[in-house]
Amino acid sequence: MKKILFLIFIIPFFSCKDEEPCTTFVFSEPFEIPIHETISHCTELISISFLDITQDSRCPENVTCVWQGLVEVEILVKVNGDEESFLLSSFPQFEGVPSQVDFNGYSISLVDVIPYPNTTKKYREEDLLLSLLVEKTVD
Repeated sequence: MKKILFLIFIIPFFSCKDEEPCTTFVFSEPFEIPIHETISHCTELISISFLDITQDSRCPENVTCVWQGLVEVEILVKVNGDEESFLLSSFPQFEGVPSQVDFNGYSISLVDVIPYPNTTKKYREEDLLLSLLVEKTVD
């Protein structure tokens, strides 16, 4: 009986229910993050949050434009307890905002922001996904 009571009281202390959930992404393969969400790697101490779209002037799919436009996003990267926010742009030549940043041994690159604008379709903020590519630059 003492063993059963011991297990009943001790096992909850070792359970994972209070840990932050992690979503594994594979290095060197694109992955998506919903807006205002965070994705954390399960085996590496890195997490990335999609904070906001700061600018989106991309030419809609069903329109002819004089220039392609760009999308600019804000992300928060945490690595080993250090954190920093970055702006990433799909067209870095325009305002000098990079499409790729390096932080604490990782390279983070903007791949896409989904969905692509279209004047005949309405999108909710919850539909927005950021596609990123993360590569380890230091072992």
